[in-house]
Amino acid sequence: MKDIVSLDVYLLAICVVITGNCCYGKTVIMFPIPTRSYVLYHSKIAMALAELGHSVHICLTEHSAKEGLVRESDRVHFLIYGQNLGNVEQTLLLSTNLVEKFWKRETVGLGMSSLKPLADHIRHFVTEVMSDNVFIEKYKSLNPDLFILESTVLVLNMVVLPYAMGTPFALLGTFHDMILTRTPFSPAVEPFPHASFTNRMTFLERVESTLMCLARLTIDPLTDDSLVASFAPHKPQLSVYNILRRAEVFIAETDSILDYPRPMMVNTKLIGGSSATEPRALQGQFKTFVNESPKGLAVVTFGASDHKVPASILDKMMSAFTQLDLSVIWKRDNMTSPVPPNVLTSEWIPQNDLLGHPKTKVFVSHCGKNGQYESLYQGVPILCLPIYGDQFYNSKRIVTKEFGLDADIRDITSEELAQLIQRVAYDPKYRNNIQKASMLFKELYKVPSKEAAYWFDHVMRYGGDYMRSPGQEMPFYQFLLLDVMAFVTLVVVISLLIMYAIFRLCFTWIQKRRHEKIKLQ
Repeated sequence: MKDIVSLDVYLLAICVVITGNCCYGKTVIMFPIPTRSYVLYHSKIAMALAELGHSVHICLTEHSAKEGLVRESDRVHFLIYGQNLGNVEQTLLLSTNLVEKFWKRETVGLGMSSLKPLADHIRHFVTEVMSDNVFIEKYKSLNPDLFILESTVLVLNMVVLPYAMGTPFALLGTFHDMILTRTPFSPAVEPFPHASFTNRMTFLERVESTLMCLARLTIDPLTDDSLVASFAPHKPQLSVYNILRRAEVFIAETDSILDYPRPMMVNTKLIGGSSATEPRALQGQFKTFVNESPKGLAVVTFGASDHKVPASILDKMMSAFTQLDLSVIWKRDNMTSPVPPNVLTSEWIPQNDLLGHPKTKVFVSHCGKNGQYESLYQGVPILCLPIYGDQFYNSKRIVTKEFGLDADIRDITSEELAQLIQRVAYDPKYRNNIQKASMLFKELYKVPSKEAAYWFDHVMRYGGDYMRSPGQEMPFYQFLLLDVMAFVTLVVVISLLIMYAIFRLCFTWIQKRRHEKIKLQ
């Protein structure tokens, strides 16, 4: 009997060591921005967490769930919210008019005219989610061990949910936020991810970069501290940013190969892009078209904003494609006009699989994060045609690292566009550079989704306090040593005043003695 019990204990120990699933499975809730690209990359990390034995729930709006981008499984489930929110991605683009402003040659950045409607949109979104009683009750019943929140500013305010519920949380984002993580940095060599600067800035660019960092340190109109009072009144009334800095770990979908080298805190982990994976075999019309492409392939997509491209631009692009010796697969909605034989259009394309095909020579893209990492992973040079947001920053670093070229699609002619595509496709410099970077990326970052899952699993086991710096808990004036500089300045001023007073007294005494001597004479 004793031997049987010992054998059972031994087998149980082996099971725990090998799988980590027998006694450890935790409940994880993930909250991405309800847009296609964010849902997709969160889902890949969710599947990696499920492979570690955890039960994962992805928060989706009803609209996102109906799109069918992610499939439920035994360990990856949906947690539905916001039946009245509709298509959040379209609402967001309409509230900011970023795409329309680009085509109208208006200011593309988030100025005050677009910040106010964006802030209103964010507040409405958080209020709608936190007021969804069915969603909140489901959340409570799950009693999650970890809440993973997308760290992009559009949903950062949702940190009030785990804060109100007392749930440990982690942040998962598309770039390394040096301000949020309180990383000591230099604006001279670390460009803001939404600025079209490189890490080799001119004097005026360094001035602008510094002012942007100072503004971000002191002002953020898109975080709403009143939401804490509204939905977590029983908790200490901290600012949204002070709550966010309590994250167990900060996972950033970036790296020092595609992005610029940056310092980071111990609890920030750079994982590269989790959307990129080994390509699968092409199927159907895509397989047939690629097999019949004698000279090679160009893959063209503008992501979610492709339906916003004006007809004149679409005609220009089609004219350029007819001038190529390459075949073209173009993600394009509502194609009704005749298509030349070297062009295949589709409302959906297997982008990663096409980029991984050996016949693909060039990727023509708006330069979203997922597409860039898929291109890097597959070693395909890029022609960048940015439209809004961080796409200009992404394009700039592609050109800086000589992984491709960029252009303003509004200004170039169809002939110039065709020439640029041909140049990127056939100049060995771009292909050699990005293929070398691809090998380096695969060696250093391996499988990004599994790397993210490892760190989330790690903080559920051990917590993240041991990695947290005291600087992540300080008020910003202490972090920047403003109080120390003020004290030193005060000491210097007082010392100078005392020295001045002493010299003044000495001078007065000397003058008095001199006058007394003159009177005696």
